[in-house]
Amino acid sequence: MSDKKTVIALGYFDSVHKGHRVVMQKAREEAKKTNSNLAVFTFKGNLKKALLGEDEKCVYSAIEREKIINEMGITDVFFAPTDKSFLSLDRKAFLDFLNEKYNVSCYVSGQDYRFGYKGLGDKDFLLEYAISHGQDYIVCQTENYLNDKISTTRIKECLKNADIKLANAMLGRNYSVTGKVFEDRKIGRKLGFPTVNLAIEKDKFQLKGGVYKGRVTIEEKEYNAIINYGARPTYDLNSKLIEAHIIDFNGDLYGKEITVYFDSFMREIVKFKNEKELSSQIKNDLESVKEGKYD
Repeated sequence: MSDKKTVIALGYFDSVHKGHRVVMQKAREEAKKTNSNLAVFTFKGNLKKALLGEDEKCVYSAIEREKIINEMGITDVFFAPTDKSFLSLDRKAFLDFLNEKYNVSCYVSGQDYRFGYKGLGDKDFLLEYAISHGQDYIVCQTENYLNDKISTTRIKECLKNADIKLANAMLGRNYSVTGKVFEDRKIGRKLGFPTVNLAIEKDKFQLKGGVYKGRVTIEEKEYNAIINYGARPTYDLNSKLIEAHIIDFNGDLYGKEITVYFDSFMREIVKFKNEKELSSQIKNDLESVKEGKYD
């Protein structure tokens, strides 16, 4: 454990939405003000699945969450395990664990933050603990958007209904999927619209199937993209994946990790009679994006 004090942001941060960002930004400001280290505490696995046994999907995987938090300028992200041993720690033991790992000077959390076995720890208990240990505690108020609380549940509802612009507004960044490009059937190349293909992780909450306007950043350059998220009924393929045609990009991305950002919903996925009809529709989609129709 470092002798230097640490300000620690506490939360699951499962969708890293605007409310989560406020907590981390406040912790960052406090660390700068007090010349302290900064750390973010979260869980690596699917916390709700581990606690409740429900197969509840995550908006972002642990790898994606770490990447997003790193983009905020925070490099120390501690991922606690979701195993029985750690989740059995009572509320005091949980805070003791943090103090064994970090030289904590200040905790920062949202007002509904719960911790310890069965979530029995709350902001009142944390405040008592902090005072007794000569530490500070900052509680951030709930963030609202359009007169309602920003929450992961609300964001999931938007993703399920393809209301991607509302989801993005609450996330504070555009919804994205990160993964490695794999080689598939190369049908897009045959049609004159080569695509990159990404798998959809089994634990990731799924966006409504459809065609979206989005972007891909490659070597610090941003490209517009047309994204098919879901099945490919024209070829009777029901398995879901992400196929993105990156506009005005030529190059081999096989095996490389990329992030696909979703900007707006364009249309439903349609089963076309033949490849000629499919190709014609993709041309129309491409023209619409270039004209800024879905900006």
